[in-house]
Amino acid sequence: MTEDVLNWIKKEKLMTEGDTVIVGLSGGADSVALLLVLLELRERIGYTLLAIHVEHGIRGGESRKDAAFAEELCRQKGVPCRICPVSVPEYAAAEGLGIEEAARILRYDCYQKEAEKLKKNGAGHVCIALAHHANDNAETVLFQMARGSGIHGMCGMHPKRVLAGDISIVRPLLCVSRKQIEEYLDKAGQEYRTDGTNLDINYSRNRIRHCVLPELLKVNEQSVSHINQSALLLQQAVDYMEQETKKAMQTCCAFTDGAYTILKNEWQQYPDIIRQEIVHAVLGKASGSRKDIGMVHVQDVCALMEKQTGREIMLPYQVTACRVYEGVRLRRGEIQKDAGGAWKKLEPEDKNENVRPVYKLTETDFAKLEAGETVTITLPDASVSLRLLLFSGKIDEIPKNQYTKWLNYDRIECGLQFRSRTSGDYLTVDDAGHKKKLKSYFIDEKIPQIKRDHIWLLAQQSHVLWVIGGRISAVCKIKEDTKRILEVRIDGGNYRED
Repeated sequence: MTEDVLNWIKKEKLMTEGDTVIVGLSGGADSVALLLVLLELRERIGYTLLAIHVEHGIRGGESRKDAAFAEELCRQKGVPCRICPVSVPEYAAAEGLGIEEAARILRYDCYQKEAEKLKKNGAGHVCIALAHHANDNAETVLFQMARGSGIHGMCGMHPKRVLAGDISIVRPLLCVSRKQIEEYLDKAGQEYRTDGTNLDINYSRNRIRHCVLPELLKVNEQSVSHINQSALLLQQAVDYMEQETKKAMQTCCAFTDGAYTILKNEWQQYPDIIRQEIVHAVLGKASGSRKDIGMVHVQDVCALMEKQTGREIMLPYQVTACRVYEGVRLRRGEIQKDAGGAWKKLEPEDKNENVRPVYKLTETDFAKLEAGETVTITLPDASVSLRLLLFSGKIDEIPKNQYTKWLNYDRIECGLQFRSRTSGDYLTVDDAGHKKKLKSYFIDEKIPQIKRDHIWLLAQQSHVLWVIGGRISAVCKIKEDTKRILEVRIDGGNYRED
């Protein structure tokens, strides 16, 4: 089993030389096996090892015996051990959580605090090693399927997850089964503690572990392995879909005034699976978590797209989805009942909280350009760089990129600004000097109303020289007789070349 774990660690790049590894040591079979295996591999990989035992305060004397066992085991093996006492029942009652969920939250909190303490004391990368194995992963997949979590839940557990900065959660035993772990401990003659609550089938996961998985193993003794293989394939598919979803969200989602809007016309252009992924991703952003977002909520939002303007539905985490002219708007906010017993949403007092500032190029900036320097302007969601170039006269050299433009520098005066739209803005559309209102341009380009206030413009007073991501004014187009070029490049956030 040790070699299997080593190969898994290398394959998934779970830990490397110089890392500090924290073992979550409950005293049960799985975590004890994890500690012993990582001890065997410590010299071969070159990490520092320590253990943390979280005493949950649930089972009285038995819980304290678990802590004593973990402490003694670490003393025998020469591994530093920290005991972290918490009160799960008290926390669960205060937060309105189930015992299992409260225990999980407090465990992870203890692990992360210890990792952050190590970082402050000069540790490099810190790995929090948890003892989840292949059976645990199969249980998770089945549990998520049963509760309707969609394909994300059916991917099971990740071998490695970045928690914060240089702190990661790793699962070195995901490649082995519970049976292999028991055989490993039996061969080593190593004792371990048994938590009686793990036998209580009133807990959902215990019911799957003791009632469902054994029946599946009767159908096929490789059931656990096959479920894990399916989860891995699903994860690969999800990774691909997430890339496609991110691209799609750039065209069909907007964030304004603290709310996310899914734009119906653009959203409908994508296949069903990507549309659902877009909704799932936006729900996660609006909620701050995807944990309790299931397919039923995704389907409810998709159905809302076909409802009349003004219809609303309530979602987890106090998120309201409202059908608006452009599509569906999702906002998280405080919810309360009015005098008639109906739910109402409290709107923020400041309606202008997202008004953008104006960024001006000064005479000093123009002097830097003339001297051959690159001028950089930092916007809230992007960075703009400007530089002065000499033009060769070859029109085919002009970049075709969406977020890099060449402007005729000799037609530009001081007073350039990066800002959002204002009343009276216009574009010059041809060499004859004909003008078009910016509003008309937005309408012709079918740019949704909700996005218009959040598009950056490069302008001189009311004359828009470049609608960032769109067209430039005819006044500053490059011609064969152009001498000098102002190259403007915007990068960051959604402003990235394909």
